[in-house]
Amino acid sequence: MSWTSTTHWLAELGLTEAREADRQGILVANLAAAVIAVSSSGFAVIYALFQQPSLQGLVVCNVLLATAATITPLFHRFGKRASALWEFTICAVALTVVSAHLGRDSGVLFNLLGVTPVAFAILGLDHWRMVASLGLLTAIVIIVGGIAFPTPLPGIYADESFLQLVNASAILTVTLLMFATMHYALTLARDAQMRLSNLMLSIMPAEIVDQLRRDDHAATIRKFDTAAVLLIDIVQFVRLSNELGPERTVALLDDFFSQLDAASAWFGVEKIKTIGDAYLAAAGVPSAHPNSVEAAAGFGFLAFEIAENVGRTHGVVLHLRIGMASGSVTAGVLGRTRYAYDIWGAPVNLAARLEAIGHAGCIVTTRDVKAALDGKFAFEAGEITNIKGFGDTETWRMSLQRRASI
Repeated sequence: MSWTSTTHWLAELGLTEAREADRQGILVANLAAAVIAVSSSGFAVIYALFQQPSLQGLVVCNVLLATAATITPLFHRFGKRASALWEFTICAVALTVVSAHLGRDSGVLFNLLGVTPVAFAILGLDHWRMVASLGLLTAIVIIVGGIAFPTPLPGIYADESFLQLVNASAILTVTLLMFATMHYALTLARDAQMRLSNLMLSIMPAEIVDQLRRDDHAATIRKFDTAAVLLIDIVQFVRLSNELGPERTVALLDDFFSQLDAASAWFGVEKIKTIGDAYLAAAGVPSAHPNSVEAAAGFGFLAFEIAENVGRTHGVVLHLRIGMASGSVTAGVLGRTRYAYDIWGAPVNLAARLEAIGHAGCIVTTRDVKAALDGKFAFEAGEITNIKGFGDTETWRMSLQRRASI
C-alpha cells in the first residue's frame, strides 16, 4: 500500500456514518488524529528510552493519548463538532498531566497552540464561535498550567538536556500538526473549488463563468450581431423511446449528446441546452466567431454522422432533422439561482420552426445562410414557406454534397 493510498484510507475512516455536510471537516479530523497518535507514540518512545522509573507514568499517558486519538472515527456519527471536541479534550487532559509532571520549562503545553488553526480546518468558518471558544480555553490552559506547574514534580527525572529535548519535540510536533492539517484542508478546499469550477464550465461558457466568479451579480447579457443557431432533433423519438425502454433510451441520448458536445467544441460551436431529444447550439456566442455560419453548418453535418454511428452502436436507426438560422441574438444568464446560459432572438425561434418543417438527412435553412455558404455546400428546393411568426419565408434544404445551386 502506497503512502498516498494509506493517507486516503486513514482520512476516510468513519466517513460512511458521517453527514455529507461534515465530510471535509471529518477528513481533516482524521488526519489530525493520525498526527496526534504518531506524535504521542513518539513521545512515549522518548520517555521510555531514558529508562527512568519516574517517567513510566508519562509513557502510559502518551500511549493512552495515542489510543484515544485512534478512536476519533467513532465520534464522526455525531458530526465534526463532536470529533473536534474529542480531540481537544484528550490533548488538553494528556498534555496537562505531562506538564504537571515535567513543569513549565518542558514546553509540553505549547502543543495546544495548534488547536485554533486545526479547529478552523475541521469546523470551518460556520462554527467560528466554537473555534474561538476552543482557542480561549487553550490560552487559559497554557497560562494556568504555566503558573500551576512551574517546576517538575519532586522525584521526576528532569535533566536539563532531557527537558530541552522534550521542548524541541513539542515545537516540532505542533509545527507538523498545523502544517499537515492546514495543508490537507487547503488541498480539500482547492479540489472542491476545482470540482465546482468544472461543474460551472460544463453548464455555461468559460467567459461567463469568469464574469460570475469576479461578481455573481455581473451583467452577462450581451447582443451578438452575427450568430448562427442550430436546433437538432431526432425524428420519431417518441416511437423510438417506446421501443427501447427508459434505460436504453437514456443510454442512447447520453452517448449521442456526449459526442455532440465533443464535436461542438471542435467546431467552436457553443452548446446552449438540450430539450428532451433536441440539441440547441449556436456559433458566434459568447464570443465572436470568424465564420459562425460555416462552423454551424459543419457541426450540423457532423451531427448526421454521429447519429448514424450512435444508432449503429445501440442497434437502432437514428434520423435527424436540423433547422438553422442566422442573425442577431441576445445571450446571457438570467436570475440568481440555478444559473443557465441561454440565447434569445429571431434566429432561435426561426431555427425551431425550420426544424419542425424539415426533412431527415438535411439542414433546412434560409436565404441568408444560403448566400453565406453558396458554393461550399449544396442547396436545393428553394421555396416560399409560410412560417408562424415570420410569414412567407424563403427556405432551402442544404446538403453536404458540393454541387451547383438550383
